[in-house]
Amino acid sequence: MNKLIISASGIRGMYGNSLTEDIAADAGRAFGLWMKTKNVIVGRDTRLSGESLMQAFVAGVISTGRHVFDCGIVPTPALTWFVEKHRGFCGAVITASHNPVEYNGIKLISPSGTFLNSDEFRTFFNIYQKVRGRPIKSKNDGVSKKEVMDGFFSYLFNCIDVSAIRKKRFKVIVDPVQGVGALYSKNFLEMLGCETGIINDSPLGKFSHRPEPVPSHLRKLSYVVRAENADIGFAQDPDCDRLVLVEKGGKFVSEEQGLAISIYWMLQRKKGPVVVNIATTRLIDDICAEFQTQLFRTKVGEVFVVEEMKKVSATAGGEGNGGIILPEFHYGRDSFIGMGLILEMMAKTSLSPSEILKKLPAYTFVKRKIIFSRDRIECLYKFLEKEFSSGRINYLDGLRIDFDDVWFGVRSSGTEPVIRIFVEGKKQSKVYQIVNLINHYITACDKNS
Repeated sequence: MNKLIISASGIRGMYGNSLTEDIAADAGRAFGLWMKTKNVIVGRDTRLSGESLMQAFVAGVISTGRHVFDCGIVPTPALTWFVEKHRGFCGAVITASHNPVEYNGIKLISPSGTFLNSDEFRTFFNIYQKVRGRPIKSKNDGVSKKEVMDGFFSYLFNCIDVSAIRKKRFKVIVDPVQGVGALYSKNFLEMLGCETGIINDSPLGKFSHRPEPVPSHLRKLSYVVRAENADIGFAQDPDCDRLVLVEKGGKFVSEEQGLAISIYWMLQRKKGPVVVNIATTRLIDDICAEFQTQLFRTKVGEVFVVEEMKKVSATAGGEGNGGIILPEFHYGRDSFIGMGLILEMMAKTSLSPSEILKKLPAYTFVKRKIIFSRDRIECLYKFLEKEFSSGRINYLDGLRIDFDDVWFGVRSSGTEPVIRIFVEGKKQSKVYQIVNLINHYITACDKNS
């Protein structure tokens, strides 16, 4: 990531290269000028570059006369929860989420508790472009320490059946990949009465495997769940907004399946509309059909899902990357409420995640990410639209084409210099046939560039 990536998902880059303290300070000043509130609450994940970037960002904010509440190392969902539930605040998190350790970034939180939407981010970015590079007048005041986790967990426990979970005394293994969960997840699960083991909890910020919580990165978690005969394993990304499950015996549950199981349980708790992004599994369509409730799809990105959830008064939502949203808790992807919901489901139904999945259709879902210039993406779209012209074509976010038995999507990432490919269908052979065709046309675009 040699270039700074700036989008509604925030600001991300490689620390010391595309993302520096000067950029963080400029972003802080721009955010302070953008804000209509007096206060901003700021936290970070465990990356070693986080402290200096956060100090620079805070210096930029307080130079505009705002007051900063410093939370230190905290989960992203704890900050979005805090801003949503407390008036008069904006927020910011220094994190690159699932990206490798050499990256970092800045996520900006509006007074509603959601990340800046497209219009809000455009206004912020216009201010950023005007103020970048100007000297910042340092101030020695304007910063207070703030603790948020006690309130966060207390509110969460009011949203799930804690007593039912505690009665089961589940044995749980958690892998926080030396991220923020290393500080909070074991205690959280023990408060739920779980016998909890933790792996990859130290040293903080030095990730022992690639931090995106996908099965290929979680072999140790699978091994420990099996070896310890645990009831379930949980994997979090470094800022704790994504969750992946490992079943008893070490069997992986994909991030798409984990979201589907969570939504299945949320709808059993309370029926209502569901919102997911356009790249999320068709399992959600099947679940909504079973519960006879509406499904709405949005662009990829938490803010787009959340805004639609508010608009339609959704009961459940999320993104297929393991981002689970329970609106009665707060409007944000959250691995802690995800763990709570899965444990509650297991406690009250005596069913494992795979037993829930057996109630649903089986799909093959292939995800790929490929380094590919955004300048050539229109070339790829034209090839694919011509090849699959009989399908239902959708340009809501990138290109998605649906058939009765399979669908695929191609879009540029908002957080990495790659394109993301999604192909899902009931027949594995058809899925891989489409994957191979997409790869063929990627090569064709490369040759034509």
